[in-house]
Amino acid sequence: MVAALFTTVQAHALDTAVGGMHIFSSTEYRIQWSNSPDKEMVKKETSDQDFYQLIGLDWDIADSGFTFNFMGKWSKDLDGTSEGSIFQDYYDFQSGRQLFNPYYAYIEKRNLMPNLDVRLGRQYAYGAETVQFDGAWFRSDRQFVDWLAVEAYGGIQAQTYSNLNRDGIAGANIELYPARNLIVHLDGTFYKENSLEFYADWKPVEWLTADAHWGLINLRNRFMSINLQGDWRKTGTTLQLSFLTHFKNNTVQDYMFDYQSPFVDLGKDIKNFYLQREQGYYDSHISLTQAIPGIHGVTCFFRYGRRDLMDNSGENLYNTDYQSITAGVNLDDIFGLHGFHYTFGFSKWWEDRNKFSNGRKLYEATSMSWFMDLRQRLFEKIEIAGGFYFKDEDVNAMIEGEAAHHYYASVKYEVFHAAWAELKYEYERDDYYKEFGISDINSLTASFNVRF
Repeated sequence: MVAALFTTVQAHALDTAVGGMHIFSSTEYRIQWSNSPDKEMVKKETSDQDFYQLIGLDWDIADSGFTFNFMGKWSKDLDGTSEGSIFQDYYDFQSGRQLFNPYYAYIEKRNLMPNLDVRLGRQYAYGAETVQFDGAWFRSDRQFVDWLAVEAYGGIQAQTYSNLNRDGIAGANIELYPARNLIVHLDGTFYKENSLEFYADWKPVEWLTADAHWGLINLRNRFMSINLQGDWRKTGTTLQLSFLTHFKNNTVQDYMFDYQSPFVDLGKDIKNFYLQREQGYYDSHISLTQAIPGIHGVTCFFRYGRRDLMDNSGENLYNTDYQSITAGVNLDDIFGLHGFHYTFGFSKWWEDRNKFSNGRKLYEATSMSWFMDLRQRLFEKIEIAGGFYFKDEDVNAMIEGEAAHHYYASVKYEVFHAAWAELKYEYERDDYYKEFGISDINSLTASFNVRF
């Protein structure tokens, strides 16, 4: 995600005496406010102010064949948020109420030997797991045979948000090219637990792509998936089918890949991968996107999904059978409005429960949601935007990851080429906020971004 953010904003290299550079900077000020919390254990703070500075640099060091790549973020609390405040963030615990997070900082040498690339420093490796570490990475791309590429990496895992012991982590990725338009991957990440993933990407014909994945943790099944996508340009049709089997993992440490567990002392050496707290289930989705013939810029979309537990005896608040549908329309540059984009749609989500309590079936929630996003570019320099997400029953936030009500409005101004300023207002309301004695949260963010 971080690497992708930077690569998407790169412009033409800035030529200097020490080599070409791509630089990205994002400066952001944010203020949040709410009504006064009415819970005894929650501090009566109604606002919070924070500052963020993100810097990215790609530097081709002149006449050396080396590149230096960096991205880091400094976060600073400006008004002394108290412990127990609803606005408390992880950097509020740090010395000086601030935190510097170097996402990556590495030197890369391409073609150290023919078709052999090397990186040294803090970096990310992608394979069976996404790993942030301090160490070395190597890639041999068809160095000896034209159907094989190999990556290997190893070092000390990076841990930003806690002071747990740092230990070695390693991995290897093998890419095979057995046929035209077919790539087979065999990836492994090795730590206290070993994660393996086998997958293949195939494009048998121009209009069809397919991929299949099989993941294991400590040689136990973790997930299997198949995804198919068909694109028919003449008719403006895209059809996607996906099928996933997620296996329940019986180890005690089912927690996020941040080495923290509620079952053990956080001061100990904790090293496990992300295994999730979900039960085993089958997941399937079908989605269709269709351009409307004869009407430029109008596209409709539809998506249906369902989940079925492997074993309904494991049903609980967050694990149940359910189905969902989503439908809507996109409008782009219609009626001669250059820079216009509009999306509107709705979704419905409903549970199918099997458990009974005191002779009654558990409550089967049904939720309807509506969403809208609107953008319009004006005078080639200004972009205004706004939108909302509204859900009538806040029952599936753990699955959707959305607040019940979310509204936003923003205005963006291009100060000069490759530099823009933005002011954005957001409002969120969620049933979950009642646990903290508040009804809603407002935020106003001012940012300035530049790339060259």
